[in-house]
Amino acid sequence: MSAVRCRLPFYRLLSVLALACVVCTAFSAEAAGAREEARPKGLFADGAFRVGCNYWASHAGMMMWRNWDAAQVERDFAVLAANGIRALRVFPLWPDFQPLTRQYGYGNGARCVAFRDGPLPNPAGVDEEMMRRFRFLCDAASRQGLKLVVGLVTGWMSGRTFVPDALQGVNLAEPEATVWQVRFVRHFVRGMADHPAIAAWDLGNECNCLVVAKTPAQAWTWMNAIASAIRLEDASRPVVSGMHSLQADPTRPWNLRDQGELMDVLTTHPYPLWTPGMRREPFNSFRNGNHAVAESLMYAGVAGKPCFPEEAGDMGRTVCSEARAGLHVRTALYSTWAYGLGSYMWWCAFDQGHLDFAPYTWTAVECDLGLMDRNFRVKPVLAEMKAFVEATDALPFKALPPRQVDAVCLLSERESPTLPAAFGAFALARQAGFDVRFAGAEGELPDAPFYILPSGEGFDPYTGTACRKVYARVRAGATLLVSKGNRTTLPDLAAVSGNDVDWTSDDGETTTVILEGHADRPLRVATASTVRILPTRSRVLARDAAGNAFLTVCDYGKGKVVYVNAAIERDSYLRGGAYFGKDLNPLYLVYREAARIAGVRRRVEKDAAFPNVGLTEHPDGKGGAVVVAVNYDPEPVTCPIRVDGTVGTVWRGQVTDGAITLPANDAAIFNVKQN
Repeated sequence: MSAVRCRLPFYRLLSVLALACVVCTAFSAEAAGAREEARPKGLFADGAFRVGCNYWASHAGMMMWRNWDAAQVERDFAVLAANGIRALRVFPLWPDFQPLTRQYGYGNGARCVAFRDGPLPNPAGVDEEMMRRFRFLCDAASRQGLKLVVGLVTGWMSGRTFVPDALQGVNLAEPEATVWQVRFVRHFVRGMADHPAIAAWDLGNECNCLVVAKTPAQAWTWMNAIASAIRLEDASRPVVSGMHSLQADPTRPWNLRDQGELMDVLTTHPYPLWTPGMRREPFNSFRNGNHAVAESLMYAGVAGKPCFPEEAGDMGRTVCSEARAGLHVRTALYSTWAYGLGSYMWWCAFDQGHLDFAPYTWTAVECDLGLMDRNFRVKPVLAEMKAFVEATDALPFKALPPRQVDAVCLLSERESPTLPAAFGAFALARQAGFDVRFAGAEGELPDAPFYILPSGEGFDPYTGTACRKVYARVRAGATLLVSKGNRTTLPDLAAVSGNDVDWTSDDGETTTVILEGHADRPLRVATASTVRILPTRSRVLARDAAGNAFLTVCDYGKGKVVYVNAAIERDSYLRGGAYFGKDLNPLYLVYREAARIAGVRRRVEKDAAFPNVGLTEHPDGKGGAVVVAVNYDPEPVTCPIRVDGTVGTVWRGQVTDGAITLPANDAAIFNVKQN
C-alpha cells in the first residue's frame, strides 16, 4: 500500500470501509444462516437408525496407526459389516497424528515446538502419512457401507492419557494447548471433509476426562474453540459431544445446558459398572435394559439437542456372562430404536487383552469388551445385533414414526446427580404404561396436559419461578404429579396441593401403603426424612399403615394436583426392589393412578400386573399406531392387554387383541388399526 497513493479523501475512504464492513457482516450472517440450515438435526443425515460399535484395529488396538496394517483394517470392516454393524466410531490417536515435541535452548528454556525432532511439515504439525492412513480407513468403510463418527481430540482412552510430547503435563484447557488442538482439528477436518463415509465429527473421546476445566466458563471456552474449529472447515455435518457423566447443574463444568448450546448431538456412555445405582439386578433386566434410553432422554431434554448412546457395554466377564450380555443388548436395541435415538454403539469391536501395552497391562477391566475375540469368534452380543438389523430391515417402513409422549417430567437443574430422579420417573412411567419426555425445570416450559415434578433433594431443588410456571399451567387445566423429596421445600405447596405440613423430621421411616384396587400389592415406602401432612382441600387416595395421608388429589384452578408424600422416584432408583423380582415393589401404581387422573389414553393398555413389559406407541397419522413391546425380564411372559381398536399386522412376536406373548428379553412389533 505504501507504493500506491490513495486518491480518495480520508472521510470518503472511511465511508467505503464502513460500507465494506456492513456488506461483509451481512454476507457472513447470511452464510452462517445457510450453514445452520444445512446442518442435519440428528446424527445421520438420512435419519436412519444404525447399529454400531467403537473401533480399534483387531491386531493392534490403539497402536493401529503406528503398527499400520491396511489389509487387517479391510478384513475387520468386512467382518463387522457382514454381522450387521452399520456405523463405527473411530479415533485418530492425537500424538500419532500431531507428534509435537518441544525443543530447548540456553538454560534449558523452551525455544520452539517441533515435529518429532524436526521442522513442522505444516502449520498444524500434522503427520500427512497418518492422514493418508485415515483416508484409507474411510475408503474401506465406504466399500462396506459403514458410516463413521470421528473422535477428533482423542487423548483419553480406556483410562490412559495420550498427548503429544510438547503438551505433556499441561492443562489442556490453557490457551497454548487449545491453540494446537484447534490447529490440529482444522487441518484434519479440512483434509477429510470431502469423504462421504464420515457422518459426524466428535470432539474427542470423553474430553471431560482429558481437559481439566475448573469452571463452567473454562469448559465452555474449550468446547466452543473445538466446535467452532470444526464448523469453520465443515458446517455440513453435526458436531457430537463425545462426553459422558454430565449433570444438569449449571455451576458444574461440562453441564448439559452448555453442551446443548454448543453441540448438535449429545452422547451418553451408559455402563452399569461406572454408574452408581445401576448394578442392583441381573444385567439383562429392567434397570439396565432402560439405562441407555433414560439417560439419553435426560440429556436431550435438558440440553434441547438429540442424544444417543455412543458407548455401551457390559465391562467384561467379571460383570456378566456372554449369554446374559446378548439377552441384554436385544432389549437395549429395541428400546433405543423405539425411542428414536438414532444409534446404539457397543464398546468395542474386538477384544484387546492380547495387547502388551498400557492400559491393557494396567487392568483387566478393558481387555475382553469386544463383539469378537482376537480370532474373530462372534459373541452373542454381535449375533443379537445382526438379528436386530435383519428384523428391522424386513419391516415395511424405514423408520418408526415418533412415539406418543403423555407427560413432561421437569428435572432439577440445581442438584447433582440428576440421574436418580430422572431414571426413577422414566422407569415408573414405563412400568405404569405411559411415556414421558424430560425438560429442565429452569428452562422454557414445554406445553403439555400432564407434568411430573419428581422428588428433589435438599432445600430448594426448584426455584420459585420454575414452580410457578408449572402452577400456571395447572390453573389453565393441566395435571401435576408432585412428590415430596428429602428436606425439599416447594413454594405455595399448601395452596397448590391442598395439604398443610403438620411437622417434619430428619429421621426417616419405613411403612406400607395400599392403593384402592390393589390390596394384593402393597407399596413398601422408605423415606430419608419424615413429613406429616394435614389434608385441607385435598381428597386422600391412599394412607400408610399408620393412617397418615400418602397420596392425595386436589383441584387447582381448572387442573388437578396429585401429591405423593415420599420421594418415590429416588427411592425406586437408589434402594432397589422396584424393577425386578417376583416380589417387586409396585411404586409404579402411584404413577398409574396419576395417569388415570390426568386422562392419559393409549391405544394399548397393559395389565397392571406386568410392569416390566414396556410399550411405546407410534401414531401413524391414520388413527392407528405402530406399537413396540419389550419384555425386560429374563423370563417369558404373556401380558394381557386392552386394545382400543384392532390388532392388525404383527411383524414380530405373538399378539392378539387380548394378550402379548414374549420370550425372555424379547420384543414384539405390531400395528393397531382404528375401528
